[in-house]
Amino acid sequence: MANKKTSTKRSVSPKKSSKPKSFKINGVRLFPFSPAKELADHPERVAQALMECLIDGDKEVFQEILEGYVRARNILQVSRETKLSRTVIYEAFDRKKDPRLGTICKIMSAFKKAD
Repeated sequence: MANKKTSTKRSVSPKKSSKPKSFKINGVRLFPFSPAKELADHPERVAQALMECLIDGDKEVFQEILEGYVRARNILQVSRETKLSRTVIYEAFDRKKDPRLGTICKIMSAFKKAD
């Protein structure tokens, strides 16, 4: 059986541009917005929003804001700071489960370490 010659030329992946992808709607150029940087840079704003959620009794929004903040800070980093496993942190954000108060308090302690 004869060996077939294979191509040695490799395909080159396209260069990633440093500019964020944008799109136009009705002639207006829009850029995607991720609140992660805003959340990571201003933990006092996040704390204020969480306090308002507690006062209003809005558990789902509280979990969503806290999840966004923790993801912006990096879950692994928060896990190390709080000495909670990543699984426990992920379960705290699960809408179907009801996280323990102690777990939420430990995650919130990452706010102090962010300052």
